[in-house]
Amino acid sequence: MPVGGRVAGKVGIYSSVRDGGNLSGLNEEIIWCSIILSIIIAVLITVALCYLAREKCKKRNEYLAAT
Repeated sequence: MPVGGRVAGKVGIYSSVRDGGNLSGLNEEIIWCSIILSIIIAVLITVALCYLAREKCKKRNEYLAAT
């Protein structure tokens, strides 16, 4: 067995078997948390951009109504 407890040829969530325990569940949980956080950040950025666009259109409409 290679030094460090890693098995050659294994990649992704199936690597890092150490001390007889399997860490694939932990890795999978980290991956899912990262995906969910990325989606939340993308939604928040989209909401912020929509809000800015709405404010810009609102100011433009107020300016056109005043003239």
